[in-house]
Formats: sequence, C-alpha cells, structure tokens
Amino acid sequence: MFDVLIVDDIPSQVDSIAATISKEVLCIGRIHKAFSGEEALAIFRMHPVQIVITDIRMPEMSGIELIREIRKVNARVKIIVLSGYADFEYAQGIVPYNTSGYLMKPVNPEQLRAMLERLIGEIEGEAKQRTQQQRSVYAFRESLPTLRGELLNRLLCGERIPSAELERKLSLLDLPFTPQQEAGMFIVRLEGRLEEYKKVDRSLIEYAVVNMAEEVVQDAFHLWPCLDQNEYLVFVAAPREETAGRAGGTASKLDGLLLDRLAASLKKKAEALLGSTLSIAIAANSAAFPEGLSELYRTIVNGIRRIEDGRHGVFLRVNEKPEQVEIGCMTSLYKPPLLLHLLDTGDWAGAEKKLGDIFDELKRVQYPPEYANEAYFAIAGAYQYMAHKKGKLLRELGGSTFGLMPAAPSLAQLEKWTFHLFRSIQELFGEQGEKQKLGLVDKVHKYIETHMNDGLSLQAVAEHVGLHPAYLSRAYRAETGNNLSEYILRYRMELATYLLRSSDKKIYEIAQTLGYQAVPHFIKLFKAHANMTPQEYRARAVLPSG
Repeated sequence: MFDVLIVDDIPSQVDSIAATISKEVLCIGRIHKAFSGEEALAIFRMHPVQIVITDIRMPEMSGIELIREIRKVNARVKIIVLSGYADFEYAQGIVPYNTSGYLMKPVNPEQLRAMLERLIGEIEGEAKQRTQQQRSVYAFRESLPTLRGELLNRLLCGERIPSAELERKLSLLDLPFTPQQEAGMFIVRLEGRLEEYKKVDRSLIEYAVVNMAEEVVQDAFHLWPCLDQNEYLVFVAAPREETAGRAGGTASKLDGLLLDRLAASLKKKAEALLGSTLSIAIAANSAAFPEGLSELYRTIVNGIRRIEDGRHGVFLRVNEKPEQVEIGCMTSLYKPPLLLHLLDTGDWAGAEKKLGDIFDELKRVQYPPEYANEAYFAIAGAYQYMAHKKGKLLRELGGSTFGLMPAAPSLAQLEKWTFHLFRSIQELFGEQGEKQKLGLVDKVHKYIETHMNDGLSLQAVAEHVGLHPAYLSRAYRAETGNNLSEYILRYRMELATYLLRSSDKKIYEIAQTLGYQAVPHFIKLFKAHANMTPQEYRARAVLPSG
C-alpha cells in the first residue's frame, strides 16, 4: 500500500484531485491533504509518503521550495507538479531535474491515473531492485570470510598473483594489507576434544577462535585468518599504524615481540573459554607481503609438524627456514604389490605392513605436505573399492568422525584415519581374512614375489604349496575372488611400471627380472596392460632426481 500527499493552497482543488484517485485499484492506503508548503512538509516528515502531488505556485512556500525541502529528507520520493496554463513552460522545465512528471490544471483524471500507475510501477521496481541489492550485499558479506580464506591460501601456496589483480582483490575484500608491508604469522592447532568435533561444530569453534584472536590483537594489528589444507588456523598480521604505505611510502614496522605476547594471550584466553588445549606456532621473523608469506608459512608448518604426537598445549617460536626437500616419487606407495591388490586378495597382514611402510617413508623422508594428500587419495581409492564390493559407502564404515578426509590432511590425521578404516574394512570382510587366507594366499604371494624370474607358473606355485594346480586355482579363486594367473600377470606388470619409473634398467633387463626371456612377448603384454610400449611409458614417466 502507498501513501499519497496532495498539496494546493486551494482546498477545493485538493478535494477534487483526491476524489478522482481510486485507492483500491491503485493499492493506495492513505491520501494526505495539505493546503500550504509548510503543512505539507510537516505531514511528509510524519508519514511514509511515496508520491507527492503539488501545485507549483503557492504563497509563502512555493512548490519549488517544497520540492527542495522534500529532497533533503528523501531523494527517492516521486513528485508530480501541477501547473496552470500560464506556468506550463516553467513547470515543464523543472520536470527532468527534481520531479517525475507534470499535469496541467484542471487535472484530467485519466492522465492522473496513468501517471500514478506508472510511478507506482517504478516504486515497486525500485523496491525489488533494492531488495535484490540488499540480498547480494548480504550474500557477499556472508561469503566474505570464505573468499578471504581462499585468497590467503593461494598466497600461502606461493601462487603468483599479478600486482594489479591482488590490489583489486584486497580492496574488494576490504583487507588492509599493502604490497611490501611487513607481516607476521602464527598458526593455531585445535587439539583434544576440539579436534574431534563434527564439521559443523568444529566450524563454530574455529569461528570463536578467530573472533578471540581479533579481539586480542585489534589495537595493534590487522589480522587475516584462513583455514589451511591441514585444518590449521593460519593468521597473517600487519601493524595498524600505517604511514604513507598506500601512497607509495614505507609501511609501519611490525613489532614481533608484541605479536608474540598477544599470541600467547590468545592461547591462554581460548583454552580457558573452550575448556581444552590448543597449540600455537609463531614465526620469530617477519616477511614482506605478499612474496614472503609462502616461505614463512612453510617454516611454521614444518615447526608445528615436529611437535611430538600426544604433546598438547605447546607455544612454539619458529625461526629456522624450511628445509629444501628433494621432490621425487614415493617408493612404498607404488611398489608392488599395490595396497588395492593386497586388500582385494585378503592379504590383511601384507596390507597392514604396506600401510606401515607408507607412513614410515612419509615421516622419514620429510616430504612436503602435498605428499600426504597423494597418499590419501591412493588409500581412499583402495578403501572405497573394498567398501563398494560389500555394497557400502566408505562413510558408513567409520561413523561421522572417520568418513572421507578433507583434502590435504595432516600426516597425523591421515595415519589415524587410515588405520581406523583399515580395521573397519577387516571387520566388514570377516575374520576369515586374518585366519584362513593367510595360510594359503600368503604363501602363494610370497612365492610369487621371490620367484618372479624363476620360470614362474601355476604348476611351480602348486608344487611349492603342495597342491594340485587345478585345486590351487579353485581354492585361490574361492578365497580371494581373483584368478591366480591374472594376479601373477598383474603383479608382473605393476612391477614393470615401477622399475621403468624408478630405475635405469634396460628394457630387456626388466623383462628378464620379470621372468620373460622373449622381450617382444614382454612388450606385447605390457602394451596390452598400459596401452603403450615400455619405451613410451618410460619417456612419459618422471624419474626422481639423483
């Protein structure tokens, strides 16, 4: 419903215009009447008037003066100007500037109705547009923490963002950070029961920690938080005291000792309010924004990863530079037999040893965090295959805490998840895996692994385990669901890909290692397996340096 105000110093004119307006048809709630500019202005200030119809010539306060005063109160109100024939050109001249239209006296009812319909349509359209704009602004504000976090994660990973694009994003996201500004950094790791919360509850805890951090440091530092790929809360800090940094001068120097003390205060406050411990690792040095963030981040992550398992409530100052690690292929993850095939054939002991070897290598070699992600996808793929064989989804096996992991889990998270799901899959397939299969299947697999180039055949394996070849084939298939000859071929091809990728042996040497005396036959089998020749596979593979 809309309110209309009619203004004219002749009461009969006001009553006549009001009588021609159909309130029901035009959805008009109230029609206010005023007989002077001062009275009209008082009514306008008291009521939510959307449309004003005013005479242009009135004593004391003219229509022009009234319009000027109304515009000071509300710039969006629609105004229709009334004028006699003598004022036609004058009224027509002001229409484009301050009003929505004009009508000549005496007012034609049809013209007035048409104009009111048009203005009401404009008001409704503008209201919808404002509502949409408000929704857009609200949605943007709601997603602002996520957008800020995504941008910071890109910088932490060392992504090079062009200066103009970065400055535009910083401005759009209302982030008071400038290029070459000195920045500090600290990481918060949730621990104990805080780490075990479900995702929604954990998000609330993370939100609370971010709010506490901003309260603690707000007088001295700007904070830019994000949740990284390891589920650590990362905070980048910059001093609030800015000089001419935005105009090309030198930004304020970061007080590292003050940031250190405030981070310690945050730890104490958060632990008291949340009723659990958390660890904080803080960089002893600062870095130039944004170029130095990536190295500073790796420094702190390497520091917090060295905190011993089970040790909580640590406040760690890290000042060494991150180690330069050699990038190469993980050996244990891809060395045959693969985890998938150990699980598929029910070799639980072999699968558990395989998992142990993978984590031993991850810890021993000090791989970058990305390698934990690589291991996760390989392990998760094998686990999903096993769950699907039993008509289950992986998330059904481990409850809410042990479903699919987030991308790029920390090594401790991944190890805990891996062995918990491993036990669940064992239980899903029953105790036969541990008891019955190890007797026959384990003997068969060990013989295959150690006699690869000794004329390996079904007959030779059967003689080793003391069974007739036909009976062995049926028993192996019954216990594993796989054909023994197919397993031997698959194992040979997996070992071939491993040797081609990780050694400099010649093709004929690899063929002999696998028990193939005829190299063309080996090449034919490998091409059927990998859809390319051994030479082509080696050319595409990336050999580890050194």
